[in-house]
Amino acid sequence: MLIKLLIFIMLLSQNVFSKEPDPYVENFSAKKYLKLLNGNEILISYHSPSDDAPSKIRIFMRNKKQILWDKTFDNNYGEAWYKANFIPIIPDRFIEDLNDDTFPEIGIAIWNGGTASWEASAIIFSVKENELVFLKKQQINIEFSRSVYKTKTNFFDPNYKCPVCEPKEYFYKEGKSKKLKDWPK
Repeated sequence: MLIKLLIFIMLLSQNVFSKEPDPYVENFSAKKYLKLLNGNEILISYHSPSDDAPSKIRIFMRNKKQILWDKTFDNNYGEAWYKANFIPIIPDRFIEDLNDDTFPEIGIAIWNGGTASWEASAIIFSVKENELVFLKKQQINIEFSRSVYKTKTNFFDPNYKCPVCEPKEYFYKEGKSKKLKDWPK
């Protein structure tokens, strides 16, 4: 029982003493709108009346006032969709043709409300004509990932790992930390 209490205290202190999120990345949380070169717009909206407690997320594509594609997400692709926003697919590019098929790809960062920020996901969609088509899911760190991939070629690498997704250490006392591999078992 004492071990469980100590682990709980360590986890709690990790939240208190952890590094502050990247302010550049925090601005992405407000990114809910993309405009494509063909004039289509992709928007993210919440079904909940309060932004603090969304339960379903709606993503739709429109052109002027006409809805071209519309889907509501809650538990899709193995993720609880608590909050979502656009994330650059490669640095400084929210829209990019990653697989050279003439259809651009976009990334949507998913946050499920948990505390393991390094285990968040980005869902990669291909924008085909008038719909979004799921391509793949990639691990990101919701607080520190500035893009889904560092370069366009990372998209093709099945072993690609987000460079800021692995927690390196945990804090167990003010000013004291240990490598995560040394976590008590």
